[in-house]
Amino acid sequence: MKTKLFTLGILCLGVNSVFGQDVAKDTVSLDEVVVTSQYVKPTEVSKLSVPLSKAPLSVSRVSALEMSDLSLNSLIDVAKNATGIRPNNTYGGFQSFTIRGFNTFVVITDGIRDERHNLYASAPNTTLASIESVEILKGAASVMYGHSALGGVICLNHKQPSPITSVNTKMSIGSWGRYSIQGGASGNIAKGIDFRTDFSMDGGDGWRHTNNRAYNAYFALNFSLSPLDKMNFSVSAKDDHYGTDTGQPHVDKNIYDDLGEIVYQPGDLPTGFTRRTRYNDPLDQLKDKDLTIAAKWTHQFHNPDWNLMDYISYYYDDLDYYASEKLTYLTSSKPIYNNYYMNGKDKTYICLDSLKRVGYKFAYKVSLMENQLELRGKAATGSIKHNLLAGYAFTSLYTPRYSANYNSDATGSGKNSHVSVVNPTLNQGNIDLPFSKKNLAWEYDHGIYAQDYLNLTNKFSALLSLRYDRYNRTYQQTYTKNKEVTSKDEKSHTHNDAVTYRFSLLYQFNKAINVYASTSNYFKPTRTVASPGYVYIGSDGKVIEASGKNVFKPERGYQYEGGSHISFSDKFNANIAGFYILKENMVQSLGTKDGQTISGQVGKADSKGLEADIDYRPWRQFHIEGGYTYTIAKLKDYAKNDYAENTQAGNYLNLVPKNMAYGWAFYDFQHCLKGMRIGAGFNYSDKAYVNTANTLQFDAYTVANAMAGYAFKHWKLQMNVNNIFDKTYYMTSVNTIGFIPEEGRNVRFTVSFDL
Repeated sequence: MKTKLFTLGILCLGVNSVFGQDVAKDTVSLDEVVVTSQYVKPTEVSKLSVPLSKAPLSVSRVSALEMSDLSLNSLIDVAKNATGIRPNNTYGGFQSFTIRGFNTFVVITDGIRDERHNLYASAPNTTLASIESVEILKGAASVMYGHSALGGVICLNHKQPSPITSVNTKMSIGSWGRYSIQGGASGNIAKGIDFRTDFSMDGGDGWRHTNNRAYNAYFALNFSLSPLDKMNFSVSAKDDHYGTDTGQPHVDKNIYDDLGEIVYQPGDLPTGFTRRTRYNDPLDQLKDKDLTIAAKWTHQFHNPDWNLMDYISYYYDDLDYYASEKLTYLTSSKPIYNNYYMNGKDKTYICLDSLKRVGYKFAYKVSLMENQLELRGKAATGSIKHNLLAGYAFTSLYTPRYSANYNSDATGSGKNSHVSVVNPTLNQGNIDLPFSKKNLAWEYDHGIYAQDYLNLTNKFSALLSLRYDRYNRTYQQTYTKNKEVTSKDEKSHTHNDAVTYRFSLLYQFNKAINVYASTSNYFKPTRTVASPGYVYIGSDGKVIEASGKNVFKPERGYQYEGGSHISFSDKFNANIAGFYILKENMVQSLGTKDGQTISGQVGKADSKGLEADIDYRPWRQFHIEGGYTYTIAKLKDYAKNDYAENTQAGNYLNLVPKNMAYGWAFYDFQHCLKGMRIGAGFNYSDKAYVNTANTLQFDAYTVANAMAGYAFKHWKLQMNVNNIFDKTYYMTSVNTIGFIPEEGRNVRFTVSFDL
């Protein structure tokens, strides 16, 4: 009861103090940089009130200018041009990211968490039309951003209101019928009231005939309530439609012909497939509508070094999903097909000319409220200078989730239809799939944190951060018929307390070079619900008596990092970081015993590597940027238990290439053809295993890209060509064998106007 009253009090404070922010006090300013004739606004990442060049952490930043030049239209595109991160676009509408070897990450929008990455195991698709920059903070960061921040944090920063009048429009057309229309404006409405608005509309048939449609709108206001109180208010909404994509079924076993010769090995794609053919039903789709309302209030104390900020937001998401999630080949125990694979000592005959589809359906109705209260200031104790931050964060999340069982509940003429590999007839009848379950989840998270960035001397700095989180979750599974509840299970409760930290040291050799060392940790609630027929094993190897209470401890991780920032004015900038991450308390399936499924919190994995990126301008017209990532991420031995050993210990984690690199070179014409800009770049990835058994892999690839643009007065014409040499490659799989081919050679033409 006391906790609820405390929470209510804080929320009342938030509601009564929802009045914007003082941007200069709320963010960390980067040094100003002049790029050819274009100015890149200072920006900040993390919750540090120091320049990025003095921040003891590794950050990749992609600005709006870079997004425009490279024609980046999604977070997937952004991730390809940053170190330490690898994207995956699953089922056509979900975005997942592996950062420093792990796919456990947090998404931050304008400084506040977006919980969808935890609910859907992916980041939401986000239009970049209203985004000023995307910043990727690498490594464990739960101390500032709460649970699940292991691999890193993806920060989205919206364009902000400005008193300067500006108007911008952009129209693009491209391969496979794609189109995009974007527009935005900012300016002063009345004395002390500034606005920013953006909208976008995207669509087209697409590479894999997914017929995606996306409509997005954003509006923000800045105004003052008093000389010391400022407010920022924003509203954003979207209505997206994606065609889901299950990919192409690659075989996962040796396939033999009737003569006993191996014709296909694990990872091979049988003949007859073409890259653009999509085998999903035309009705397969992902619909996503959401609305976000947010407000920030900043109070500037009479002492200019101190301010108080409160940020409150409400988010509603309505998501409906249906897809033929799995494609399987027809099989038989009888020799009615020409090919077979060995199932133990027996032959299983397989037809490689036809596919069977198995569907899956679910729907989320997400209501999320968050409040963040922060006090910032500067102080000194003797010769030591302090940049101080203290805050309280509260999250309230309610999530009803409907789901359907295809095997038991689906009816209709299309349920058991088969699809030909060559020239498939995709719509083969109706499928009626009613919802059979409705799961309810209530989550509450309280976080209290404090941070001090200390300037110990002119050359020596330290960062001390500490956070306490109290996480509670209530879960109930119900059973439905036509969305009407027929029965309910008992409610189960999960409670976790966690303390996280960051400790860093930085030494500034001179204005150009510094080095830093850092250690930090993370935690993630497991959300495991006790179910009949399961036996749960703790990290000590003993059985957990789980009934309506905590089943497993939080998953934990620890990071150690060292690096250097190098900056010679605007000519040369480089960042180098080495890291080691250990992930513990992973929940693993340990097989079955006496008819019961064994689940144990016994797993471990680690990741170690190196990241380096450079930005080099040898002369005014020429600009080079690029990055390299080296990562070794592997499973480790299971914790001691009486049920199973980790036969995959030492195997590489899935979807983590050992080597990745990207690079771009740009040239701006200054005299003849002034206003013309050309560029060429590449993306490289080493091979990556698709499964932790390391029996399937994506091959290494190199993709070449180019751009050319011409700017005159307020106009800009641009052409982008991606995958110039039409390379066949894969980055994403569904259910392990469903490899989704990446886009072939494609062209995009853009006309933009800025005033």
